[in-house]
Amino acid sequence: MTSAKSHLSKQTVPAGSFIFVEGDEERHFYIIESGEIEIFTMVEGKLITLAKLGPGDSFGEFALLADAPRSASARAVSECSFVKVSPEGFEELLLQLPEWASCMLRSFAQRLRSMSDALKKSPQFLKSLD
Repeated sequence: MTSAKSHLSKQTVPAGSFIFVEGDEERHFYIIESGEIEIFTMVEGKLITLAKLGPGDSFGEFALLADAPRSASARAVSECSFVKVSPEGFEELLLQLPEWASCMLRSFAQRLRSMSDALKKSPQFLKSLD
């Protein structure tokens, strides 16, 4: 087994930079070291913020776990440093660090709940129920 470190890279981006865009095919996972990231989607031309994440938070696991295109966009609100983890590195982290995996799953569940709440507050979502 290779070292998980071989599947990690550290990156810093300026405010306003897109980390990925909805529909992108890449499958990396990210762990924020500093700064703030906004996760959002566009519905009928309106930006809907799904989450604002900071140091210690992670993002990008939806596309990785589902092996599907990105379901939302990620943009740096401020200058951000993060660790970019390849799909292979993600698998190794899950196997080597079960406590981390458990925390990640709790974070994942909380983010799903936040996204559901955001959608329920969306005027487009409410209109679709009529």
